[in-house]
Amino acid sequence: MEYRVSKTRVVPASVRVRILDRDNFRCVFYGRSPATDPGIKLHIDHKIPFSKGGRTTIDNLQTLCQDCNLGKSDEVYNK
Repeated sequence: MEYRVSKTRVVPASVRVRILDRDNFRCVFYGRSPATDPGIKLHIDHKIPFSKGGRTTIDNLQTLCQDCNLGKSDEVYNK
């Protein structure tokens, strides 16, 4: 479902929860989760970066751990 949630990079709290739930509260790259890996912080990431024209839509958002998200920067890739 391609649903426009925002014209900005800001992800509303209700959408953040929806993405986290969809991704089982785990990093989609490596499966890390705060439930099993203490200290892990999860981020909501744009698969196609906002800076490269990616939209803030349900289909373009994914859950990444902080390490994966910061390492990805504004690259266009996902697993």
